Amino acid sequence: MALTKGVNHVGLSVTDLEASKAFFTDILEFETVEYAEGHHAYVTDKGTMITLWQTAEKEASVNVAGLHHLALSVESVAVLRQIEERMKERGIRLSFGGIGVKGQEGGTIALFCYDPSGIRIELTTPERDTKKEIPIIGGCGAVE
Repeated sequence: MALTKGVNHVGLSVTDLEASKAFFTDILEFETVEYAEGHHAYVTDKGTMITLWQTAEKEASVNVAGLHHLALSVESVAVLRQIEERMKERGIRLSFGGIGVKGQEGGTIALFCYDPSGIRIELTTPERDTKKEIPIIGGCGAVE
């Protein structure tokens, strides 16, 4: 049996703290957690705590070992579509053209995007595409 009990929080290094904070609060409706002032912000969906840490440089390399992507759960395809629309309105970079079924027919329905710092985010729902109306896209390991 594992000695740990799950993830306490995820810390992300971001190149634009305010833009990344707005991504989580305005698009995904996370709440800001009040904490000491500084070059960081804490946001939560009341299930997952994410800490955002401003990098010293405005540009950061993604060609290093570290976080591959952050996957967050959403309730339904309807919520995914709402999020997708908000992202399009704000010019957020979407992977694979938008919502799709990961990897193969009958797979998980997901939306992949990049936050303002270029961190790959996956939003996924437990719903399945039983009517085969949603396009098949690459999965977690696929990069456009």
